[in-house]
Amino acid sequence: MVDLSKNKDYLTTTEAARLLSVSPDTVLKWVKAGKIESFRTLGGHCRIPMSALDALSGDKSGLLETEEITRRESTFQYCWEYLSKGGEIKGECHECITYRSRSRRCYELRNLPDGLGCLRLYCKSTCTECDYYKMVSEQGLNVLVLAESNRIITDYDDIDINGLHIRFVQSEYECAMMIEKFRPDFIVVDCTFGKRRTEIVCKSLFNDPRIPVVRLILSSKTKKLSDYCDKEVFGWIKKPFSIEQLKNCIEGTA
Repeated sequence: MVDLSKNKDYLTTTEAARLLSVSPDTVLKWVKAGKIESFRTLGGHCRIPMSALDALSGDKSGLLETEEITRRESTFQYCWEYLSKGGEIKGECHECITYRSRSRRCYELRNLPDGLGCLRLYCKSTCTECDYYKMVSEQGLNVLVLAESNRIITDYDDIDINGLHIRFVQSEYECAMMIEKFRPDFIVVDCTFGKRRTEIVCKSLFNDPRIPVVRLILSSKTKKLSDYCDKEVFGWIKKPFSIEQLKNCIEGTA
């Protein structure tokens, strides 16, 4: 591992994103896919050589094409995408908190008090009668598991059953990239990462504007480890666990 933390010839993902006029998450995706050369500092942070950006700054077409393919492969539609019917996003949507917070399910914000920004611009009926609600509510729940091993789930081979769509990541960087594409409803955080690191991860996820209604679940062998993240955590589940146990935890019956 190379100590690049003080080298001016290397940039953070945020700095690289600013120079390339893309989002930091897009840069992380390119790094993960091996499209951009990168290194890790002794502290585990990603650094990108300036020379790698020089080679890309003239022509990002290949990278952007990869990004567009990834976007098209996602079958989920936000409400503003659904309303645009494949065209330009309606101007009014830009002022709604659902769009500004990138909330996965607009109907989860329906009970916000007036004045907080949920404009309900095109709500012509109740949520249960809405065509968009019917489409999205049948897609099940997305669960992201942040753990050092997928063996945290005993029957992990069946990751799309019982209305749950489960994906695994092993680091905070992978988690950030997956959130952009997968948009989890629940995130399970393995306490094996240690108290301090788990606390930082939970606070970061809890305050991530891309997932304003996400619910965090801690997993450990003893429940007392969840006490230090009590504000951010929705629930706790003993590890290892089965998908059925995870479903019960989500439904509040565990």
